[in-house]
Amino acid sequence: MGHSDGAFCATIEELLSGSGMTVQVCHDGHNALNAMEKRPPQVAIIDVALPGLFGFEVVDKIRARPGLKDVKIILLSSVYNKAAYKRTPSSLYGADDYIEKHHIPTDLVSKIRALLAIPENPVSPPKQPSLPQPPPAKSIHFVDEMNSKIQHAEEGEIVAKGPDDAADKARRLARIIISDIALYNQDKFEQGIRGGNTLELLAEEIREGRKLFKKRVDAEVCQGEDFLQTALEAFIERRKRELQH
Repeated sequence: MGHSDGAFCATIEELLSGSGMTVQVCHDGHNALNAMEKRPPQVAIIDVALPGLFGFEVVDKIRARPGLKDVKIILLSSVYNKAAYKRTPSSLYGADDYIEKHHIPTDLVSKIRALLAIPENPVSPPKQPSLPQPPPAKSIHFVDEMNSKIQHAEEGEIVAKGPDDAADKARRLARIIISDIALYNQDKFEQGIRGGNTLELLAEEIREGRKLFKKRVDAEVCQGEDFLQTALEAFIERRKRELQH
């Protein structure tokens, strides 16, 4: 599990441990790669907005390393939002699947089991203790509780506690939003990077992203810096270098 927030990782670990899975947690892209090389997982759940390396960059490096060729990868959408700029992803940067935060309580275990070709309802109990167990039935209370923990963790990651960390939280949210837009629009990003018209092709998605950003960040914090534009330009430069290789 690669995600920057400890509380979020703890929630996912609680969910997966309940289905018999062992979870190893990392909080940035470089550490996630190092940990996977030492102990390759069956499945890697990677936040698209990881610090250090974007989730897409982690996927590229996993796919390029022979020792990790069998690792299944699920990309994690970063913003707990069911509507803004959400589209069916045109592709997944080489990952095997993706999941949005509000679907984690009901779908994550099933997605992992599907990638590992483990039946949801085996005829007999699994004989191998290392295999994940069938997911327990998810009550409405369980789903609500997990979603509440996920939203609370997200707020802790991006909501400033005061003026001292307001700019850092705004930068983190901007990186998250741009990474999320990239998850759903790989074709537009890459077409735009090659054609030099990324802003034009993604005008609608960027507008939705700005609207979401303004809802969560005080205008006073944004005076003198366009956090979203800075994050967008940084992402474009990173992808441009990768596409040139």
